[in-house]
Amino acid sequence: MARLSRPTLAGVVIAAVAIACNTNGGSFGAESIARAPSPEDRKVVRSGVLVLTVSAPEETSAKVEELVKQAGGFVEHSTATRDANIWIQCRIPAPKLDVTMDVIAALGDEERRSVSAADVTEQYSDLETRIRNNQALRDRLQQLLARATEVEHVLAIESELNRVQSEIEVMQARFDRLRSQVELSSLSVTLQPQVILGPLGYIGYGVLWVLSKLFVIR
Repeated sequence: MARLSRPTLAGVVIAAVAIACNTNGGSFGAESIARAPSPEDRKVVRSGVLVLTVSAPEETSAKVEELVKQAGGFVEHSTATRDANIWIQCRIPAPKLDVTMDVIAALGDEERRSVSAADVTEQYSDLETRIRNNQALRDRLQQLLARATEVEHVLAIESELNRVQSEIEVMQARFDRLRSQVELSSLSVTLQPQVILGPLGYIGYGVLWVLSKLFVIR
């Protein structure tokens, strides 16, 4: 059997790429041209922030964790500060974010609420396409490897196969992380204790109120 030259070895890999492209409708290396996704198909990452004033932060914290669990979510971590504030970081199924925030807000006095959203449809679709194309290329290289007889050919194909597999693993990790962010919204809940005035505090508050009325009636 005649020995293949190096340009021919490169051609083997190029052929594998071309076949993978044809398998996937010629979309290798670029996002396929398709209709714009409908509003229902768009991928959106939503995050919520809720700040409450409560009488007993520790007790309320346990209630928050239970409500999150009932919504199908989970608590990633919570932190208690020296001034008795408790910060809880949660993940909530995206469709239940708003209603869960409403239920949690009912546990105390709502001081602040915000919800942000980021459209990641293009990034999501691009990763999906690149993973699919690289998987097709990997499969074709594995077929070529199974038929290779020359050591030089085996080494060249194995090298390219390892590179493609590494790219697939990196992109898959990014895709899984992005999909998780779309499916599970982030929710930050801060519980701060109510300020209870002592006798002197009430006197001081009364003095300040009287002084304020000396300057402004209404």
